[in-house]
Amino acid sequence: MKLLEQLSKYIKTDSETENFFRKETETKVFAKGELLSKQNTFNRTVFFMEEGLARTFYYEKGKDITTNFYSEGKVFASIDTIFTDEPTRYNIETLEESKITFCNYDKLEELCSVSLTSANFSRFILGNLMSQMAKRINSLQYMTAKEKYAQLLEENPNIILRAPLGMIATYLGISQETLSRIRSEI
Repeated sequence: MKLLEQLSKYIKTDSETENFFRKETETKVFAKGELLSKQNTFNRTVFFMEEGLARTFYYEKGKDITTNFYSEGKVFASIDTIFTDEPTRYNIETLEESKITFCNYDKLEELCSVSLTSANFSRFILGNLMSQMAKRINSLQYMTAKEKYAQLLEENPNIILRAPLGMIATYLGISQETLSRIRSEI
């Protein structure tokens, strides 16, 4: 799924936006286990998952905690660095061989001055990132573990088949045993 094809579903593109993609974005295949962004670094790259699977995670008390998964069609970034200009707390890792299109966030900002259509593209990317973050915060604050698992099944059923259960459990904020119990009940 190409970024421009995905984008054209939501906003109108123009020649300036298309030229930007040709000039400023790069598409690369990353091997399983590659880190796209490392904890305590400044990474201002915005990624679009063409094919594959990645996750955001951090280390706490010797354990790695998954905070999000990104499969085909998802936009992702080290949001904390982009919005606060501080080193990111998170790592972004590919969980399988992944084809990813990416560009520097600052270039997206420059794109806003090119045309209204280009500015709409940048707003679309930011809106997508903010929406993901708000949804994640909402699930952490207001949903039970069972509800979070049901939401994951509904919105991203392929994650259940592609990501290790330990990562899914930390994403849901539960132990692997609790996840097994929930899975047997559903």
